[in-house]
Amino acid sequence: MILNGRLGPFSVVDVLQFLSLSKATGKLVLDAGRARARVYFHDGVLVYARREGPTERLGERLLRLGLVTPAQIAGADLRSELNTERKRIGQILVEAGSLDQATLQKVVRDQILECVYGLLALDDGEFRFFHGVLPDGEDILLDISLDLLLLEGLKKIDELRQQDDSGQPPPG
Repeated sequence: MILNGRLGPFSVVDVLQFLSLSKATGKLVLDAGRARARVYFHDGVLVYARREGPTERLGERLLRLGLVTPAQIAGADLRSELNTERKRIGQILVEAGSLDQATLQKVVRDQILECVYGLLALDDGEFRFFHGVLPDGEDILLDISLDLLLLEGLKKIDELRQQDDSGQPPPG
């Protein structure tokens, strides 16, 4: 571990920007009681994020979006359990022809982005950064400017706050 501290004096945005500007490579662990997450950087680029705890799994997301059927998910789950190579459900669905690779990549990237957006609102907790640690076994990564990611995430947080204050969805 080469960096640690408390959220409060520093926001999640501050920590992410510092790691980006430092061209850091490694794993940031955020522990905010109600949320625990891992965010990975490679040469200052945020490439992957994952929240721990109850989150929407990829199969559930694909079903909710209407991209696959329950039968396709059940078949992929079964093949996953029987597979000695430990292939992931997305890869199994692509190999079975139930989903195309481009759609899988878009859904996974959107899931990563939503994870990061949710972390931006954290205002209490701790952070730790472990140099040189990259996500193990993740082959779908982000390739987006941190500035754009932060702008979009903060915009979403503002919209949610407006909705909470008024009880109505934000305009536009």
